[in-house]
Amino acid sequence: MAIELDTKTIRMLNLFENITNVHVIDCFENGNVVYYIVEEGKAGLAIGKAGSSIKHIEKLLGKSVKVYEYASDPSEFVKSIMPWVKDVKIVEENGKNIAEIKINKQDKGLVMGRDGEKLKIFKEILKRIHNINDIRLK
Repeated sequence: MAIELDTKTIRMLNLFENITNVHVIDCFENGNVVYYIVEEGKAGLAIGKAGSSIKHIEKLLGKSVKVYEYASDPSEFVKSIMPWVKDVKIVEENGKNIAEIKINKQDKGLVMGRDGEKLKIFKEILKRIHNINDIRLK
């Protein structure tokens, strides 16, 4: 699935890459937050010492920045963006890929977020990166 980026997003992506020297796989904006998906093993480098790179980018953009690390395996990628996940199973139903995620009950709020906002973001990321259409919490 090809990801289409508008000019503003490309500018944000280039800014991030120029400051951090880390290749960005995907970038998108949601409200007052910009999400970056970076190469496998490069999240620490992108964040910088004590978060210095991210703080600098946040100041320039005037928005919060979240960085997630790419993984070629969809299950590993889910675990990468949602550290509370205990187990992940990718299933196909009616031609759609669905991530079945097992979490502790006390961590459900961390995955869902206020009014399900975090879950919507996670769904968007998974759709863009690994063509996963939905998330089921177990």
